[in-house]
Amino acid sequence: MNEREIWDLSAIRRRLASLHGREYWRSIEELVDTAGFEELLHREFPRYASLWPEGLSRRKFLQVTGASLALAGLSSCMKQPDEEIVPYVKSPELIVPGEPLYFATAFVLGGYARGVIATSHMGRPTKLEGNPDHPASLGAADAITQASILSLYDPDRSQVVTHRGTISTWTDFQQALDRKGDRIRILTGTVTSPTLEAQIDGMRARFPHSRWHQYEPINEDAVREGAIMAFGKAV
Repeated sequence: MNEREIWDLSAIRRRLASLHGREYWRSIEELVDTAGFEELLHREFPRYASLWPEGLSRRKFLQVTGASLALAGLSSCMKQPDEEIVPYVKSPELIVPGEPLYFATAFVLGGYARGVIATSHMGRPTKLEGNPDHPASLGAADAITQASILSLYDPDRSQVVTHRGTISTWTDFQQALDRKGDRIRILTGTVTSPTLEAQIDGMRARFPHSRWHQYEPINEDAVREGAIMAFGKAV
């Protein structure tokens, strides 16, 4: 049966003219009421029926799927080591379980600090909002500000010295620096700290062939240009 025979609009209109009340159709497929459509009705999942063997029933499929999930769950189960919950010997000041603490702090974007209010639970910062007393935000917080807290929980942050993916030491790093200092490439964001800039300049003076690259994936160029348009300079 071809598509033209199934969707014969003139035949559909004639059939509609003779229907009334509860005899009205509920869908186009039901209205067609052809032999091809009757065949589709006997298949529970007509669109995907060809993907399954004819002999595989839905009940059998669910049994096999359930067994597979159960086996996968069992293979991932393991006995956790015994742990003890020990209370504070000396409770930290102001920390009450379940009660948040708020701190005025800042995070750096494009080399400049933004004043924020950090919400902390049991010593762990959980949310950042704008500081209403800070002139740069006046209490507002954009998506970048709120998302910056994730950097404190970044699993890729280096906690030790590594060399080609292997844990190393500061002594090995210093020795490698002395041997290959002229091939060093320093990659940072925008640096506005005089102390950090002086340290980088001192290192470049020691290794004159080293290079310093600065890159910011997100900056405030649009804000700066808007200030220039409004005030004539980057205020």
